[in-house]
Amino acid sequence: MKNKSRGEKIQIFCSKYLLLCVAILVLIIGIFSLLITAFFKLDTYKYTLERTAYVWENIPFLFLGILIFLLGCFIFYKITKKVKTKWVLAICLIIIAISQLLWICNLKFNPRYDQLSVIELAEKLLQKDFSDFGDPTSYFGIYPFQLGIIYYIAIIYKIFNTNNPLLLQILNVGFSIINLFLMYKITKQLFKDKKIEKVVIFLLLGFSIYFLFFNVFVYGNINGLTFGLIALYNTLRYLETKKIKNILITAITMAIAIILKSNYSIFLCGVIIILLLEFLKDKNKRTILGAGLILITYIILQFLTKTSLEIYTNKEIPEGTPMLGYLYIGMADNKIMTSGWYIEIPVNVYKKNNGNVERAKEIDMYFIKERVNELLRNPKELLRFYADKLASTWLNPTFQTVQLASVDRQTEKNKEYIKELESKPIIISMLSGTLFDIEEQFLNIFQSTVFIFAFYTMYMIYKKGKLKFVLLPIIFLGGFVFHVFWETKAIYVLQYYYLLIPYAAFSITKLITFTENKIKSKRSKKMLDAPKEIKSDRFIGKIRKSKFIM
Repeated sequence: MKNKSRGEKIQIFCSKYLLLCVAILVLIIGIFSLLITAFFKLDTYKYTLERTAYVWENIPFLFLGILIFLLGCFIFYKITKKVKTKWVLAICLIIIAISQLLWICNLKFNPRYDQLSVIELAEKLLQKDFSDFGDPTSYFGIYPFQLGIIYYIAIIYKIFNTNNPLLLQILNVGFSIINLFLMYKITKQLFKDKKIEKVVIFLLLGFSIYFLFFNVFVYGNINGLTFGLIALYNTLRYLETKKIKNILITAITMAIAIILKSNYSIFLCGVIIILLLEFLKDKNKRTILGAGLILITYIILQFLTKTSLEIYTNKEIPEGTPMLGYLYIGMADNKIMTSGWYIEIPVNVYKKNNGNVERAKEIDMYFIKERVNELLRNPKELLRFYADKLASTWLNPTFQTVQLASVDRQTEKNKEYIKELESKPIIISMLSGTLFDIEEQFLNIFQSTVFIFAFYTMYMIYKKGKLKFVLLPIIFLGGFVFHVFWETKAIYVLQYYYLLIPYAAFSITKLITFTENKIKSKRSKKMLDAPKEIKSDRFIGKIRKSKFIM
């Protein structure tokens, strides 16, 4: 038997224990999801503040719900067992697309806050009004990383000759459908098992509820996820085939994903780590050059995006709020909102200093040091703060998606929209009524199921030390760690939660197979225990039904 090289041993060791670490983390979240539910308090069909509240779970009810969900998965699998997977997938995606389009077109959601700001900037860019693009205290000057989504909106409006945000939401539906298809493809690439493919389709049906509400959010999350998933799929393909075309596709799509939403840089880090670990094993120059190509492509596209705007507007793009400010947000005491969620202090510091980045950094660092000392002096506050921050991020079963689609104080001023919305009782019910309660309970069951079964899969396969199984979990780990320190929200981690779906599908499939075998075993035992004449009658009946008897 061939001896493993030192590099291969290091790769296997890292693969095993990275996967085990993520498995333990997912288990911890899963256990807490069985005990606690995070939610937002409602005022009729409106959300007031992003202030998270908590309630203890009804554990017997939750376990019953999980059993019913698994039964539904088993029935779906049995019904579709003899149907070609591509047809099952196609039918499910068509149903999802139609339902989501109907929802979008009936809700007619009005973008607000950051969404409205990036839309207005895109419109100004098309109108050649560049006044905001060089001003460090304007919205763009504070958040210049929004340039990618501004470009995207401007390009779409230019192509379709419209400035209707409904078009952007309809395109989000298209991206969501592609995201579901890509997760199916990733699952297929990971496990290469027809049974798992059927089960993952059922889980994707459940997950599509998140997209249903999230599609109204005109931002870089959903379309950025599409390009991020294409990059991940092609990374997995490269690990198997070593074809350079997969690296090229990864490089381009990963760069686009980050341009649309900067948080997808965590996907980039995960891909680079996996390629470096692969290089330890195979010493293939193509692998290390591929990792370099991905980084270079990202840097070049970032440079071109920024430079093109500076040339077009003849203005220098401001640096924006220092990153230290977001670190402070991630640890700042927040009397109104949830711990570690957005507060305006770093932005106000930046604005008051007229965009002086160095001065803003000094003040932000002072705030950080003060807060660290405060937390170290008060361990109870340290524990309370981070317990609240992590629970609000990971234990909200809707992951804030329903809240994003709801009316708030800003849209409440639009009396015509409110009047039209109130004439649609089903929509009101889905946002805060009986249907919302059903949605929240279902997603609560779904959330716990995904975490628990994803853990079990990672635990079952970690000893194999296969690198391909580490890609999605290491990105999940990166997202978790990032939001421990950075500003957080439940919606910010939806894409990392989504990456657990293939792993949940694997162990659910194992459970289904185990159940099938038990049922077959009991039937065989009954046949063996049956009287001889009954056995004989059943045998003759089977012969008569045989295709060999005319």
